[in-house]
Amino acid sequence: MGMFREASSQEIDIVKEMAESLGGAGWKLEEILEKTNAALARLQRLFDVDESESSEGSSRFLDLINESIREYNRLVDLAENALNRLLIQREACGFRTHRYVSHYYPIPSKIKLLRR
Repeated sequence: MGMFREASSQEIDIVKEMAESLGGAGWKLEEILEKTNAALARLQRLFDVDESESSEGSSRFLDLINESIREYNRLVDLAENALNRLLIQREACGFRTHRYVSHYYPIPSKIKLLRR
């Protein structure tokens, strides 16, 4: 008997499930990162608003910016959790090296709330 043997259909099914689960974890993380990037772009547009436009309701405008920052930070938390789930899934599938995962799925930093 050689080094290779024919895989049983049960083994093939297990490997398929592992691959689907790992792929799903990656897709979920990518989806959250896309939402995070969109939230950051919306926040950047708020920061780009001319000061004269925001001076009338500066308190309301600051509240709007801080609410956008909270939403962005919430998405960053979700992305960090999704990355952790992906790493756990990779470990369960037998992958022991994760050095390139953070390069492929960069998690942005949180932003501090603005003060009055």
